[in-house]
Amino acid sequence: MSGKRQARDHPHIGLAVLAAGAMALGLAAGLRFLGLIEKIDGVLENVFSPEGIAPPPNALSHIVLWGGSALLAFILPAVILNVPGLWRRLVIWGLTLALTFAWVPVLMLAAHKPEIGVALVAVLWSGFCAIFYTTNHVLPVDKPQSTNHGAS
Repeated sequence: MSGKRQARDHPHIGLAVLAAGAMALGLAAGLRFLGLIEKIDGVLENVFSPEGIAPPPNALSHIVLWGGSALLAFILPAVILNVPGLWRRLVIWGLTLALTFAWVPVLMLAAHKPEIGVALVAVLWSGFCAIFYTTNHVLPVDKPQSTNHGAS
C-alpha cells in the first residue's frame, strides 16, 4: 500500500487523538524541564509589556495552565480529525493558535504573567500531529458519500 490507506481500512481516530494530545503534552513537559518554556514566556512578557510599567505580579495556577493546555491538546486533534478538507483543518489549527496567542495581552491586562508557552506548544504540536495524520489516512469524513436517496 503506497500513499493513502485503502478505503476499506478504518483509521483509528480515537487513538490518533490520544497519541497527538499525549505527544503534545510530553513535548511541553520536556521543554519546561529544559527551561525553554520559561524563555518563551519571558519573550512574550517583554514584547507585550509597555515601557515604564512594572511586570505583572500574579502568576497563573499550574492546574489552570496544564489543565487548559491538556484540553487544547486533546480537543484540537479531535476536531481536526472530524472535519473534511485540508483547508478547513488548517484554518481551525491556525485560528486555535491565534486565539491561544491572543491570551497574552488579556493576561497582561489582568495583571498576570503571560505564562502560556505550554499552551502554545500544545496547540502547535497537537495540530501538527493531527494534520500529519490526515495526510496519511483516508478519514471517514473524507470518503465520498453516496447520493442514493432511496431511488431503485
